[in-house]
Amino acid sequence: FWTFLTNFLPLWIAPNMVTTFGGLHCGLAYGVLWYYAPDFDVSPPDWVVALCAYCTMAYYTLDCMDGKQSRRTGTSSPLGQLFDHGFDCICTLAHLATVSSYVVCGGTYWYILLQTTLQFAFFMAQWEEYFTHVLPHCAGKVIGVTEVNYSLGLLALANSLIDREAFYSRTMSAIVGDSLAGNLPIFVRNLELRHFLMTGWGIMSVVLMILSIQRVIFHPRVAKPSFTTMQRLKQQVNALSKLATPFALCVGGFLIPPTSVRTRYLSVTMGLAFSLITKKMIVYGMAKMAFAVVQWDAVPFLLAAVWIRCDDRLTREGADFVLGVLCFWYTWRMLRWINLTIDQICDRLDIHCFTIKKRKQL
Repeated sequence: FWTFLTNFLPLWIAPNMVTTFGGLHCGLAYGVLWYYAPDFDVSPPDWVVALCAYCTMAYYTLDCMDGKQSRRTGTSSPLGQLFDHGFDCICTLAHLATVSSYVVCGGTYWYILLQTTLQFAFFMAQWEEYFTHVLPHCAGKVIGVTEVNYSLGLLALANSLIDREAFYSRTMSAIVGDSLAGNLPIFVRNLELRHFLMTGWGIMSVVLMILSIQRVIFHPRVAKPSFTTMQRLKQQVNALSKLATPFALCVGGFLIPPTSVRTRYLSVTMGLAFSLITKKMIVYGMAKMAFAVVQWDAVPFLLAAVWIRCDDRLTREGADFVLGVLCFWYTWRMLRWINLTIDQICDRLDIHCFTIKKRKQL
């Protein structure tokens, strides 16, 4: 299917342009949702949810086409991997915004749960590739990133056709009926459907993270058979230590009371911080560079989180201002780092970023 579509692309279109066009779909969905559901506490119009469904599926389709275009044009490079995975990690915010808008979980810890588990899981995928040189892309042999992305699009499309507030606000006891409700724990019985689904997502994410840790710490590249027990343990601890900064970002997200700030400001600030350190993990993995345990780019967000949590004199407007400033700072920091990285890769490989460089005639 993707090969069929890619064959319609002109050979002069650079693969990174295909990736960027796909990423712009996520930007469109995110921007429209920002206007109609700025803090995910109201459900957007049906057509907005339908637009998000289209953007999700279009983004992933183009995301799969860029690699095929690079092979068609003979322009595969590490820069393509950075663009592909780099856009993936920022586009998780668009997927998160889509789901959060129709389950209406803004202003609650449920939203923080969704964002932290999603972005931490994505970071762990890059972390696993960093140590094993294998990027995990599926759970078992059935459910992979293709099924998940297209399912997210189809789910959004289905949600555009129903009364979302009435559907997701039902309690589990009302859904299963009185005859079965008595067999459920009181906690589960009183959960609204939206909270039940998010609980399931959280449990599934934790299981996948544990499996990822298991694959890494027992991988031959980390726990080499020739190592002594202490050498093996040292390497395993070193691998796990790389998760310290993203875990700290998750803790920082939960430190901030959801009612003390606008959800969007918190989401964007934490999302950009996560995206920046994830991009670093991607690049350092490709370049076989050491990834520091402490990523200083996370410190401003963590300090802000502690400040907002502990300073009773800080008003909601003041907290929003702090996070707003950090949004601009992280945007500048990420764009500057990306620009420097792209320039260095292009100079090193003698390639162009958005155009296909003509080969020199011998």
